[in-house]
Amino acid sequence: MGEQHEDQEHSAEPTRLPLTAARVREMTAGLREAMDDVRRSVAVLAARIRDAHAARVWLPLGHSSWEPLP
Repeated sequence: MGEQHEDQEHSAEPTRLPLTAARVREMTAGLREAMDDVRRSVAVLAARIRDAHAARVWLPLGHSSWEPLP
């Protein structure tokens, strides 16, 4: 009865203070930084996957191919 569902919990609007230009610049800089972090992480992951595939890592593990097991 008194339980809140997760979607209800996030739908409540917090009290918002008026945004200043300085705060908006700070927020957008934070967004850009987070997007750059994601791009770097994806690039690292892609390089590691390429390296693992080039090294044929499945063979020492006893698998016949790169394909996932059923």
